[in-house]
Amino acid sequence: MDISRRGVLGGLGAVCAVGAVGFAGAAAVTDGEAAGGIGGDGPGPTGGASADGGGGSGPSSAGVDPDAPFVARVTGDDGTDALLFDASDLDRVKGVFSQDGEYLVQVVLSEAGIESFRSRLDEAGATDDPAAFVVSMTLDGTEVRRVELDGETVGALTGSEWGGVLTLPFDEETVARSVYDRLADE
Repeated sequence: MDISRRGVLGGLGAVCAVGAVGFAGAAAVTDGEAAGGIGGDGPGPTGGASADGGGGSGPSSAGVDPDAPFVARVTGDDGTDALLFDASDLDRVKGVFSQDGEYLVQVVLSEAGIESFRSRLDEAGATDDPAAFVVSMTLDGTEVRRVELDGETVGALTGSEWGGVLTLPFDEETVARSVYDRLADE
């Protein structure tokens, strides 16, 4: 079961987005069809090989270890600091892809994870004033990605068209591989 790149719509400036804007340089989102029929190869694998180092034609895809030490928190100018999602909210992970100088890992939130994600954004106040919030992603307690939210991104993430697929870009391949390796339940 692979994560489709069909419907990938733009980059994110924070953690996830839909449309031609979003989490600028942080993540992208695909439409709801991806969650139902996860398939496709996504962008090209790094080094022309599969993420598992084999000679396969595409990146690896795996279920997520719900106890993996990956956490995304939403923080606000007003002192808000709340969980946005963690590994237990995820269903699948796929990676590592290389695209436009970034190294990408795709994750799919479970149905319950999508609802929790949206509720947590709202409860934190990020749906009312997105520009006052950032998303910080950590692995083993070390921040690996930090991005600012905007109104269009938050609107896309809370809209009915978003199917819970996030593409998380990283500047360094080693960081992307660490995120994939720690999330994958292999």
